[in-house]
Amino acid sequence: MDINDEKVVLSASEKNRARGQEALKASSVLQSIQTLKQEATAAQKNLDDAVVKARSDGYSWVAIAAALGVSPQGARQKYLRVTA
Repeated sequence: MDINDEKVVLSASEKNRARGQEALKASSVLQSIQTLKQEATAAQKNLDDAVVKARSDGYSWVAIAAALGVSPQGARQKYLRVTA
């Protein structure tokens, strides 16, 4: 049997992923979504890093919350995981 005679069988999720990749290549709006998602991920990491720095510099959750525009409790709940 020649290697070219073998058939590749894809699962449903692999087929969907392949269709999605083809649509992404063909669509500037989908490419924009992908780019914006990458930028949002990078921005969130930068924000996490800034909160960690603020805490290590001795700023209170009250001060950090004011900068974020949220309650101190909300800031603590969201960012305690990255500052612990």
